[in-house]
Parts: sequence; structure tokens; C-alpha cells
Amino acid sequence: MTSTEPPVTQHTPFTAEETGEIVAKFHRDGFYNLGQVLIDDEVAALKDAMDRKLVDPAMTEADERGDHRRGLSLMRMFEYDRSFRALMEREPIVSLAEAILGADCHVISQNALCNGPGEGVTGWHVDDRVFFQLPDDMPAHDPRIRVPCFVMNVMAPLTATDELKFGPTQVVPGSHYSGRQPNTQDEPIFAGCGPHTIFAKPGDVYMFHNQVWHRGAPNTSDRVRYVAGVTYGQRAIAQRFYPFIDYRMPDHVWEGADDRLQRLLGRHGKGAYG
Repeated sequence: MTSTEPPVTQHTPFTAEETGEIVAKFHRDGFYNLGQVLIDDEVAALKDAMDRKLVDPAMTEADERGDHRRGLSLMRMFEYDRSFRALMEREPIVSLAEAILGADCHVISQNALCNGPGEGVTGWHVDDRVFFQLPDDMPAHDPRIRVPCFVMNVMAPLTATDELKFGPTQVVPGSHYSGRQPNTQDEPIFAGCGPHTIFAKPGDVYMFHNQVWHRGAPNTSDRVRYVAGVTYGQRAIAQRFYPFIDYRMPDHVWEGADDRLQRLLGRHGKGAYG
């Protein structure tokens, strides 16, 4: 596989006070928009990697790992290009992931999204399943109790989604407290809040709780929407690298990886149950 070295960047975590404020807002609203994070060279490298993978014949052939592409998703991008591996431990993203999910968190998937006109995951949903299901007679979780975050999505648009026609991500603030799937596919409302659109420019980064109601707005433009990202999970959440128990991480992924990156990739010490 071809691979490019990521641009050299120097970025630091937020201060402890700033981190605390961001984490509190994230847990309250279910999402947080960091604004501009990536530099132009990083955006270009990530988009170039996606373009190469889209036309790479090896990515459409069956092999022992398979599943390099699934619908609109390009799977396991850390295998394909170093710029995506570098995104996993990019500051200030990774420090926020550790603050929200724990210092032993890891990456559970890294898929890039590429959806053209009329394409996209436009249905309102929570990812995976509702973790803290409530009965019909309970309208929401008690707001005095923090709903745990086990999985957090981080997304970095590589093309502008600064108008609704380009298919930006939409969320319903606070809906991770609903304890249920979205109440409608039209204009879902939770606790008086309707959809909030996260408008973004290339290099912006935002993150959201996987239990918050969200979707990609329909792409009604004439151009393709490119999104890079990382999905982080608590240590207790299994990594989702197909074919799962038979997955073997390619040797080149480990080359030059420091201790933190190795842990993000799944190399943990002994812990509960083993």
C-alpha cells in the first residue's frame, strides 16, 4: 500500500481548565465543535489518501482481511495511510478523548466517509444501539446524573459543509439523555430542542456522543462530501476491526508508533478479566 508521511505539526492539549469546560459541555449537549484544528497540509494529505483508496484496485479485491470499503465508508484508514494514523493521536483531539473516555481508551474504528450528491446516512439514529434504554413512561434520564459516554465520534470535514446543501452533520442537543431512538425521522425534538446543524470548513473538527440523535443532512449539492475521523471507545468497548477475532493488524501500522499510539491501536496491559 502507498502511504504518505503526515505533515509535521506542533499542537498542544487544552489547559486543564479549558479541557474541563469542554468536557462539561460535551456531556451536557452530547457534542462539541472545536472549530479549526487541522492545517491545510493535513487536510490535503487526508483527502489525497481517500482519493487514492477510492481508485486502488487492491481495495476492491477480497483478501484475508476484506471489507476495505462498505457503502460510503472507507474502512480502517490507519492501515492505508500514515496521515490517518497520525490523526488518532493528534492534539488536542486525543487528550479530549482521554478526558472523556479514560486514560486507557482506544480507537475502535477509523472510517472515512465519501458521499456524493443524493448520498449519505440521512436517517436520524444513534450509533450501534441504545445503551441505557428507558421505558415509555419515563421521558428522560435524570439530568442530575451524567449519562456515561462509552463511544465518541470525532469528525473532520475535508470539504466545506458550511451550507445545508453540502450535507453537514446534524445533532439534537441533549438527546443522549432520551434513553431511546429518535422520536421521528422528520424533525426530532428532545426537551424542547430540535436539530442543530454543525456547519464546518475543511480542517474543522467536532465530536459527538454516540448516543446523541444525529445524521448527515442530505447532500443536495453537485459535489462530493469528504469526512475523515476517528471513533474512540472506553477500554471496555471492543474494537471493531473486521474480521474481528480473525483480524491481524498489519506490521507496518506499528512501525514507529510510540507507547500512546500503540495503546490507541489496542496494545493494553493486563486488566479486568485478563
